[in-house]
Amino acid sequence: MPRVISLSLLLALPKRLASAARMGRAGCRAAGAGVLVCLLVGLPGGAQASDALLDFRLFNVPQGPQLVQKSPVVSWLVRPDAERFCASAMPKDGHISRQEGCVYWQLAAGKCIVVTTASTTHSQLGHLFLHCLQGK
Repeated sequence: MPRVISLSLLLALPKRLASAARMGRAGCRAAGAGVLVCLLVGLPGGAQASDALLDFRLFNVPQGPQLVQKSPVVSWLVRPDAERFCASAMPKDGHISRQEGCVYWQLAAGKCIVVTTASTTHSQLGHLFLHCLQGK
């Protein structure tokens, strides 16, 4: 039977995650009703969590010459073979593959096509979009 988690607990999770990220720590807390919430953001000694799909580190927004495309038309495809699809897609000026997704671009047409599997993250979409803007 599913466990019920209080609304106040759910609303507090983003704040706890942000706090843990600032401190670079990993931690688990009992959330009540037998639920254990673990926040794995960083490990002692500066090591980072190894799951690229859950990368929430801050970054500096690229400026001017770092942006090859300033306002591309972006399409999003969902495919079970995302990485293989990008590798074989034509025409394209380049592509980047990551775990569970990829992006390829057409500079002259000002287009980017983000391709992910059916299960993805906001972090993944943002990372692939950034590669689209930078054309690398």
